[in-house]
This record gives sequence, structure tokens and C-alpha cells, in this order.
Amino acid sequence: MKNIIDQIKESQIKLGYARETVRLYYPYASIRAILGSTVSDETELLELLGSEPEFQNGVLGHLSFRSHKGRVEVRIPPEGAEYVWKEVPTPQFLVDLIELFGKHHHCSLEEVRAIFAKYSGDYVCEQMPEDADFDYVLYFRDPGIDAYYYCVKEEMGHMIYHRFSKEDYRELFHSEN
Repeated sequence: MKNIIDQIKESQIKLGYARETVRLYYPYASIRAILGSTVSDETELLELLGSEPEFQNGVLGHLSFRSHKGRVEVRIPPEGAEYVWKEVPTPQFLVDLIELFGKHHHCSLEEVRAIFAKYSGDYVCEQMPEDADFDYVLYFRDPGIDAYYYCVKEEMGHMIYHRFSKEDYRELFHSEN
């Protein structure tokens, strides 16, 4: 539930709020990692998600799950989007980071690092292997500040980022950290 709420909040920071159904798409491996599940059968995993009480009548309303092009589509009803907008605090770190990337497409790694440093000097910035899709990964050692791993890349003079859960990062990049 936290991951779903975090994804909705990030989207609302970037795009604004609309009272509408939100659709999120997760690779099956991501869902298994988030749930700590070893269920490998897609149908069984969807049944597991559909039977979870927190997803049936939790703070986001009745969530629905279906298979969509090899991923799990999670549908959050409009009242769920409204709940996130009204009740979930907006993390200032994420606001600052999105603002940097949104208003300054030519930002530098040093500017990204400065935002991390503003919230804690205890963060990691590692260069990714040469064959990776990203140049660097940054994350806080204290997940209480922000639990996500931010992979950044410079493409044709523009800096982009992608946010991964720790589990997804490890799965995608076979990290031992």
C-alpha cells in the first residue's frame, strides 16, 4: 500500500491532482518483491492481491488488479487519488528533486547531490557500471528520509531520473549493497 501511495503522490507532484481512476503498472517481479512473495504463477498472484483486505476496503478504496501486457495493472478509484492528495503529506525532498528536473533540464550531478545533501549528508552516490542504463544511483542510508533509489543519466545534455524501490533496484541491477 505504501508503494502505491508513494507512486500516486509522485505523480501528483509532477502532474497535479485530478479526481480520477489511477492506473499503475508493475512488473510481476516487482509485486513479488514488494510483497515478499514467492508466488510465481501470475493468476495465483492476482488472486492473492485481490484477496488482501487492505486492498479491498483500505484507505484508497477498492483496488482492482489484472494482468496487462506482462505486468500487473493496479486500478485505484478516484476516492483513492483524492485521499492521497488530501491526507498524505507531500515530501519536500521529492518536491525539490522534481522541481530541479522539471525546471532545469540541464541540471548537473552536483545539483542533484546538493538536494540530497540538503536533507542529509549521509547519502550514497555511486557510479553505475558502464553497461547500465544510468550513470549514477543516489539514495539515503536512512530510509526514513526517503526509501527510494534514484538512478540518474545525462542524455544529450539533459539529466533524467528514475525512482526504484530498493528491491527493484537490487533485482534490476543485481546489486549487493
